[in-house]
Amino acid sequence: MRPMGAAGALLSAALVLAALPAATTGATAAPAAPTTTAAAAASGTWFESAYTTWTGHADRYRAYVRTHGAYDWRDGSRIENWLTDWQEVDAQLVREVDSARDTWRVDVPGLPRGTYDLQVRAADGTTVVSTAADLQTRSFPRDGAAFVPSDQDVYGFPGSNDAAQDGAVGGYLPDGRVDPDARVVYLTPETMAAFPTTVFSADRGATADERTPLVVRVVGTIGSFDAVAATKAAAGADVPPGVSDSRMLTIGKGNGNVTVEGVGTDATLFGWGINTGGAINVEFRNLHLDQWYDDALSLDGGGTGTRASNYWVHDNTFGYGQNKHLALGQDPDQAKGDGAVDITNHARNYTVDHNLFAGSSKAMLVGGGASSISAHYGTIDHNWFKGSEERTPRVRNGRVHVFNNLYQDIQGHPYHNQLLDQNTGYGIGAGHNATIWAEGNIFDDVNFPFLRSRQGHSRGFQAIDYEPGPGESADANAGYNHFFGDAPGFIVSKEAVTEGDFPTSVAGFRQTSDYLPGLTDTSLADLRAAALALEPNVLDDASARYFDPKLDVGVVVAAGSTTTNPTMTASPAAQLDWAFRPNREGVWPTDTTAQTAALRAEIETDAGAQKALAATSAPAAPTVTDVRINDEVRSAISAFIPAPGKVVVQPGTFTIDWAGRDVQTASYELQWDQGTGDWATVTTVPASARPTTFVTQSMNQFATPETVKVLAAATDRDAQYLFRVRAVNDVGASPWSSTFVLNGTLVGATPSVHVEKRAGATDALTVTVTERFANGVTADDAETYPIRNNASGTYAVGPYRVFVATKGNTQVREVRIVE
Repeated sequence: MRPMGAAGALLSAALVLAALPAATTGATAAPAAPTTTAAAAASGTWFESAYTTWTGHADRYRAYVRTHGAYDWRDGSRIENWLTDWQEVDAQLVREVDSARDTWRVDVPGLPRGTYDLQVRAADGTTVVSTAADLQTRSFPRDGAAFVPSDQDVYGFPGSNDAAQDGAVGGYLPDGRVDPDARVVYLTPETMAAFPTTVFSADRGATADERTPLVVRVVGTIGSFDAVAATKAAAGADVPPGVSDSRMLTIGKGNGNVTVEGVGTDATLFGWGINTGGAINVEFRNLHLDQWYDDALSLDGGGTGTRASNYWVHDNTFGYGQNKHLALGQDPDQAKGDGAVDITNHARNYTVDHNLFAGSSKAMLVGGGASSISAHYGTIDHNWFKGSEERTPRVRNGRVHVFNNLYQDIQGHPYHNQLLDQNTGYGIGAGHNATIWAEGNIFDDVNFPFLRSRQGHSRGFQAIDYEPGPGESADANAGYNHFFGDAPGFIVSKEAVTEGDFPTSVAGFRQTSDYLPGLTDTSLADLRAAALALEPNVLDDASARYFDPKLDVGVVVAAGSTTTNPTMTASPAAQLDWAFRPNREGVWPTDTTAQTAALRAEIETDAGAQKALAATSAPAAPTVTDVRINDEVRSAISAFIPAPGKVVVQPGTFTIDWAGRDVQTASYELQWDQGTGDWATVTTVPASARPTTFVTQSMNQFATPETVKVLAAATDRDAQYLFRVRAVNDVGASPWSSTFVLNGTLVGATPSVHVEKRAGATDALTVTVTERFANGVTADDAETYPIRNNASGTYAVGPYRVFVATKGNTQVREVRIVE
């Protein structure tokens, strides 16, 4: 195939908004007997949703649901007079998910624990295609702070509003069903015209405080990512047509009762995020979030006057953000974007549970500054922090229960302070005025499982007894630590009592200003008993290596520390909240090896968004669309990247772009031939929503010279190079793609056609163009098109236009290249 120029392969997509009722009202008459117009493939459930798949060739199907009994998660009581007969679900929930195999799927959310039947019918609404019976749903775990009513006092923190008196339910009823008064909208990849500015406010009430329940359902991959466009947008320049310049959508202060949920296994927000902006009672679930520009999700409380509450972030999968360090020359800690879930601006009452943070760098910051969030109650549990680097979480001013999380490979990165010759990757970080209860967490290969500001290992590279230099005051940098200017934080754990610094009496504290007033020996003994009742945290050998229970967990501020904050306001003062007790419902035990193994299995199974079904066959072959040789490219020069800058694309490497349409692809294998007739693998790239493009080099996100490895390079820019790609999954590999030939003299091209007879009126027309080069190399380029019986028309194959005429379905009458 001849090169087609250097057109970019980065994604540019659009969002679509479609407002429809949650379900068709009224029951439907009993359907006719089943037919064989389609075949059922798989059915199942995922928490409070059910799905079924089938294969078929129609343009449209309809789906119906009924229950044999559904139950309220709160008390186990049966939900009466609901879905007792077949009811049609929204048409947008019924979609073709795999055009290569004619596979369709319907996902029905909002089905509380119970037994359900799903039925697929033809477009007439009566002819049955398939029925999936006795599907058993189960309740989402609902634990912790998000479910405290918004008008209820919590340990002295007054309720601030009456918008979530049932806790965090979003656009749903408290029992798990969609609120019948909810507005349900669908966000799909076709267009995004109206979504950013109107969806959270339009048609939801007459005032600025929109409270009509809203459910936003995400279908497919929504968004775009273009590094050039992002850079221009940040600089205020024009953004190329077709590329969204909306990097963060805001729900809005006073708005509330909103659920943003993914439908099925592929719902993805790509290149952008959502800010609650002071909204109340908001739920995010079953979303994949990747390559966000600022934060993926920002739980913004709207300030001291709002203190918005009741946020529930659960069962989502977070990748990592865009590299603003190299793209825009920003702080190195922006090398994987900003936070995945940041909680700021006086938010309160949140639960973040059962999420997968896959490589997220700055996973979760609670409190952007010492005064940016008030004392509050939060819960973080059953999350899987897999390869994250820090802030899992880092807390300021919060009273946070962190339990039953799985931490794996938390190594940090070399551009933060080094502690004991280790990168400062850490698990649970207690910053300014935080009181964290930590129990039943599992740490595997975590450099520093716990850090407390101004204590222990967090003291960092300047000791607490730092000697002042010329002209410095006697207390210059006293207590300087890895958490920068943060005053002390506190971690209550079982280890703090059994191995740590937990005092036997109030007299054991450094000074009375280190704890909230009113602490007595009796109340301290009660706190000790509560801490001893916590589940132990479980550390492997690598994690235990740099864990000092005398200082890394506990409630006593180390001698020599100070609450005088050189870089950040000390108001409110950092004080242990000895009266706080979290709700411990939902805590799994970790006393034994078996209990720990059970918890690990539960997190690995349930954390993250809904998993894709196992592949049923090897994927179809992808297509190499472009290959080009790179010149030397340097990043921006900034305060963080001094001259002459960093080479982010090595000279002489190749940029390979390809297209893959098969949704069952797990990864792509790229190969090249340097003109010797021997193919060699360049790399394997996991399939994801990210652009299908690869520069033939490997390096870390900071482009440090010692990490750069060139995988394939053009030693002679005029020589001929061949490239191909194939798709791989657990079942097998596709055929290799057509060969892409870079350089060389083309001497001829010959078209050919094959027609595959399929069921129904649809056939598959494959048009191939075989190119011949002067040195004897041949390369095939092919495209497959669905046709209905006879085909007569012109088809695009790479840079060619090929006329094809057939007769009698599979007989080829004419094929020629159109000049």
